[in-house]
Amino acid sequence: MELRPEERLILSCIKIHSTPEELEQMDGLILQVGDWEKFVTTVIDRGIGPLFYKKLPLLTNSSLIPVAITTKLQQAYYKTFSRSTYLYDSFRKVAEEFNAVNIPVIALKGIYLSEWLYSDIGLRQFSDIDLLVKEEDGERSLAILSGMGYIMFDTHETEIVKSQNEIVHYSPMILNGVSIEIHIKLHIEKEHYHLPIDELWKNAIHVTISKMPLFALNFNDLLIHLCIHLDKHFRSGHVQFTCFNDITNLLDKYKTTIDWNDFIDTCRKYSCENIVFLYIVIVYKYMNAPVPESIQKKYASLLTKKDEQLFLKYLNGHKGSVSTASTHLVHFNNMEMYSAKFKYFRDVIFPSRAFMMIKYKIKRPGLVFFYYLYRWGMGVKGLFSLVGRK
Repeated sequence: MELRPEERLILSCIKIHSTPEELEQMDGLILQVGDWEKFVTTVIDRGIGPLFYKKLPLLTNSSLIPVAITTKLQQAYYKTFSRSTYLYDSFRKVAEEFNAVNIPVIALKGIYLSEWLYSDIGLRQFSDIDLLVKEEDGERSLAILSGMGYIMFDTHETEIVKSQNEIVHYSPMILNGVSIEIHIKLHIEKEHYHLPIDELWKNAIHVTISKMPLFALNFNDLLIHLCIHLDKHFRSGHVQFTCFNDITNLLDKYKTTIDWNDFIDTCRKYSCENIVFLYIVIVYKYMNAPVPESIQKKYASLLTKKDEQLFLKYLNGHKGSVSTASTHLVHFNNMEMYSAKFKYFRDVIFPSRAFMMIKYKIKRPGLVFFYYLYRWGMGVKGLFSLVGRK
């Protein structure tokens, strides 16, 4: 698909370390940008603004970019740096507590990648801290966070959902604007792929993050996890574009050492080959990620026209919406007992008055009936939206 110069420039900013040829291409694209305000809004919203800002000293034509635009890019970088500094300070305190009681921790996504992969915590945006612990340490981890002052976020799920749902991660624990999510798995058991948690721990590598010793996923497991996590959001309608950045830069960092045969074997072992290589094909095609020609040709057919169109919509700011109807359908399908399905359906249609008061922040009990009408109307709208997407 033919891209506009603005789209090509945004995508060319993603690599942490650009080649001289890529920098030359960016210089040429700067001359073709027609709407800098729209460009800067899009590049910052996609989490790429700080990466572009850091490249400006390397670009001959950066002096042609309006000062107001470079100022916004600078602000995006320092805002990311400031927020990351705050998150890392909180992370250090939590890691110290976990280490003190010998709870092993695997750092996931942003808290690991921002420092280790990007080497500059101002370049990679992340809003919360995701930590994987062993299942037997899950409740103990929550207790430690609670003792530190963290409070569990109320998801307002009905009791039947809470009792039936398989726990992948607990509800976020929050303190002073910092959200920590404790994972004991990376996905529900009913997915068609399977990332065996025991194997992930066996393969985990020792790392140091913010001067704290802990664990991270090894290369194969990390790349697979990033692709599967991205697919979940790509399909549900709410993409975190930083996942594309992460995959691109991870491939770039290991471009000379990746054992592609071993990686393919791992994907097949985890039953996720097609999902993973779809996103590898995307970052190869649109972000110039270094992928051997034999690999991209082998998996090129995985990228459909529909997926490309959706990718470009996300690139240009499409946020989509996570349908509540879709979420309810997942919960419903995950329940095995018909009695549980019936009770769940009843609770979705006719939740308790107490639930309605909390969920919709209703201050006057007499208004609850009208919020039932609102809930039903939104449910019907969600069903039509879900059917339309399918």
